[in-house]
Amino acid sequence: MTQNEGFGAYTDYGKLRSAIVGSAQGLALPPFNPTLHHYNEEVQAALKASGDQPLDIAKAMPERWEKTAEQLDSLAALYQQNGIKVYRPRPYTEQETGYLADLQPGASLLYPADPVYTVGKHYLEVNIRRAYRRKEVFPLREIVTPLLAADEEAHHVVMPAAQPFAPSSGGPGPYLEGGDIICYQNHLFVGESDIASNRAGTDWLTEYIGPFGYEVHPMPMHGTILHLLGIMVVVAEGVLLLYRDELTERLPDPLADWDVIELTEAEALAYATVGVSLDDKRYVIPTGLGRVCEELARRGIEPIEIEYNHVSYWGGCVSCSTHAIWRDP
Repeated sequence: MTQNEGFGAYTDYGKLRSAIVGSAQGLALPPFNPTLHHYNEEVQAALKASGDQPLDIAKAMPERWEKTAEQLDSLAALYQQNGIKVYRPRPYTEQETGYLADLQPGASLLYPADPVYTVGKHYLEVNIRRAYRRKEVFPLREIVTPLLAADEEAHHVVMPAAQPFAPSSGGPGPYLEGGDIICYQNHLFVGESDIASNRAGTDWLTEYIGPFGYEVHPMPMHGTILHLLGIMVVVAEGVLLLYRDELTERLPDPLADWDVIELTEAEALAYATVGVSLDDKRYVIPTGLGRVCEELARRGIEPIEIEYNHVSYWGGCVSCSTHAIWRDP
């Protein structure tokens, strides 16, 4: 392993050393079904119009696709300008593109933070509810495997496969998505809902990671916002952003006394919490969130604003398209 390569992540605001940034290559959204309600109305209408075939975005919306690719490249460049090593996933093979197509055709590499999660020296391949996204683990695995092989302390763990079910997002799972997991030292906070991670997924994570000294805290959600990272992010010791109304219970004890920057629903839907900390003094955030930026600055955290409206058009934002694989403890 070279000097600028490493593996391990311990707290979501530890200094970021390397990350995988998503790609727009091969983006094809699945045929419409009611479980895809996390897409905006325009995307849902386009999926309905495409009938029973996946929607090839580069062909159907070429300008939107091109701007999405440009913004992903801009995020990668921002990281590199800050000394962060960036990896990008290769395109799918033909065989990978067809993987699980009987359950749900389509393909995406936009958001590599969802199908996998790195905590400590553990690289977890988890289960996304939407079957068309479960193939994302393969291009990501190709990036990470050499790093794991070079680190004798690293663990590569594959979650038991979700039970096949129609529609693909139904059934018992188990479901666990990286966007639902937030790490603070030896605490893992996991969002649970009917649209993403479920209790079976949380139970699997607890059983696996518990013996390594981690405590898992389930955080049930109403399910109007897709992931826990859509409503909460820890940005520095004792400081978090939170849209509280989406939670069905109070904050877990390790966070109960933290300084909470309370968010409105509009700020949560504008992805205030779906940014990425470069360290505990700098937080990359999409533009248009002036009040939140002011609150961060008041607490000594520099907001680094980035235009990301075309990437977020597809239902995710900065942290979704960033899989942090190396952060300082």
